[in-house]
Amino acid sequence: MGGDLVLLFAASVLGSAHCLAMCGPYVAMCTAQFAPRGATPAARCGLRVLFNLGRIATYSLIGLLVGAFGQIAQAAASRFGVTGIVAIAAGGAALIFGSSMMGWFSDPARVVTMAGMGRWLIAGRMHLNQAPPVAAPVLLGALQGWLPCALVYAAASRASLAGTPLMGAFTMLVFGLGTLPAVFALTLVPQRLLRRLRTQRLAGVLLAGQGVLLILRGLANFGLVPPTEWW
Repeated sequence: MGGDLVLLFAASVLGSAHCLAMCGPYVAMCTAQFAPRGATPAARCGLRVLFNLGRIATYSLIGLLVGAFGQIAQAAASRFGVTGIVAIAAGGAALIFGSSMMGWFSDPARVVTMAGMGRWLIAGRMHLNQAPPVAAPVLLGALQGWLPCALVYAAASRASLAGTPLMGAFTMLVFGLGTLPAVFALTLVPQRLLRRLRTQRLAGVLLAGQGVLLILRGLANFGLVPPTEWW
């Protein structure tokens, strides 16, 4: 694990406020469904905890999958002496997603939405409405974790270089924990105020910085730049 993991956590804290513009209505709708108006604050908080457990579990699963894929890719690349190319590719992806959050171009994650992911998620939510009351918030949170998001994809690019599937899952766990403050703030702070924070660009800068560090890690593997504790 490199020092860029600090940047990933900071980016998740800052970028999650922006993600509420897309995920906020979904979270509010799911909470209202399982927390009636007369529910106590403790009950509402408990439902949000269950919802976020499911969401972070999905992030960890994504990290597990990309960590496994990255381990295979690095092993294959090492046979040809080009291990650094994997880090350069992952860094390039993080740089692209970070730049999109800075507003330099359209979010490339929209390609996933256009491919039909949105319809699949809506259909899944309709089926999960029939799940048991305790399991439903967890499952709905797990479903929300698959929503197309540049922030998530940038984090996944970092998880692909974690070395092992478990470390990939840990990387995405760190990322998921960074998103918790904004999601819980949704119940305490009006969405208008959260959107005025304008932390999206700063999060994009951090993700782009992470991408640069990963690229430098790849270049260091080729001996083109000296290695440091950051890459």
